Amino acid sequence: MDELSEATYTLIQLLGIGEVTTYGDLAKLLDVSPRLIGRILGKNKDLVIIPCHRVIMKNFKTGGYSIGIEFKRKLLELEGSLDSDGFVKRENYRSLYDFLTDP
Repeated sequence: MDELSEATYTLIQLLGIGEVTTYGDLAKLLDVSPRLIGRILGKNKDLVIIPCHRVIMKNFKTGGYSIGIEFKRKLLELEGSLDSDGFVKRENYRSLYDFLTDP
């Protein structure tokens, strides 16, 4: 596994059940594009250990998932992360960037 993928997966493991972050937040931490984060997550083969379903779009839509968007939505719903309109609840957002860079 390359270093960027390993760093991405490690950061995602900081998110607890019900917490989400954005592709952009991870990209900012790693100084890469959000699309690259999406491509890295699309290659995740260990969905139980690396909970990439907790990474969402900046507009609080769920975004893609390697085994299907509906499955991602179901996981987020089970974790209490979706509102009645199917958007991710803003109160569940955790900025890993702020968490890791704020003194």
